[in-house]
Amino acid sequence: MSLASCKFCRGLSHILAALFNSRAEFVRAWEAYRPAVNTATSVQGRWVGEWVSNVSGHHGELKCILTIVRPGELEARFLGTFRRIFRVAYAVHLNAKDIPEGFQLKGQNDLGSLAGGIYQYEGEVTDAEFKCTYRSDHDHGVFRMKQLN
Repeated sequence: MSLASCKFCRGLSHILAALFNSRAEFVRAWEAYRPAVNTATSVQGRWVGEWVSNVSGHHGELKCILTIVRPGELEARFLGTFRRIFRVAYAVHLNAKDIPEGFQLKGQNDLGSLAGGIYQYEGEVTDAEFKCTYRSDHDHGVFRMKQLN
């Protein structure tokens, strides 16, 4: 199989993953989200920005609901847009190490073979910016978002 057809297969598998992925729960949580009164400078909340692949150049809108699960752990629920029309929702738990003004993040999640397998994440979040790199066997890139709250 040629390299071009492998890229085609990976692209097709991402599209299939988006088609069979439930986004309704994320959309409901996004629309229902109300910031707590005391979270004016918290990293918790709704974030919006983009993801960019360093491999293919693909990019798209990215939304995230970030919550503190417990000290040292955050949950990031993402909704990413692929090729402007396909949307994939998933969640990842991130280890969070305190740094000035925020957290240093690290985690991984298996998104399934259709979506590219195991992804690893590393980055930082402050009340001003959420910037994170991602890496899988077939792709790597960056997430950049600003908080909406």
